[in-house]
Amino acid sequence: MNTKHTASASALVIAALTERPVIALPPITAAIDHLLRITPLADRAGLRIEGELDRSTLPALRRALASLASGDGGFCVDLSGLTFIDTGCLRALVGAAAAIHDGGGDHVLTLRSAPLQVRRLLELTGWHETPGLHLQASARPG
Repeated sequence: MNTKHTASASALVIAALTERPVIALPPITAAIDHLLRITPLADRAGLRIEGELDRSTLPALRRALASLASGDGGFCVDLSGLTFIDTGCLRALVGAAAAIHDGGGDHVLTLRSAPLQVRRLLELTGWHETPGLHLQASARPG
């Protein structure tokens, strides 16, 4: 192992962390079979969700959303790694958006890279019109 390279990489990470405030949110892995991984975003306040959101992983989702909702302003949830979501978890995301919007100001929860089935479900339920919820257009085709 190249210790000089490791030391410089560590120095870069420390420098990046000290330049801007970071929400301390360790990765959350829910369920025994590791169906869900929730990690903080590097580019803004928010979460990246990978895996499945269902009844068994809903408590982990709620904890992660609550930790971000307690801060000032809106935040982003990146769903590019999402493989499944049930309506209970979708309702939790929509409810978090409504709650931060009701908290005052123009705070929004942005759903980034929401899969087509998530966007369709939001439209079918009418939840896409929830105040405080913003669907960011996917940067990828399709």
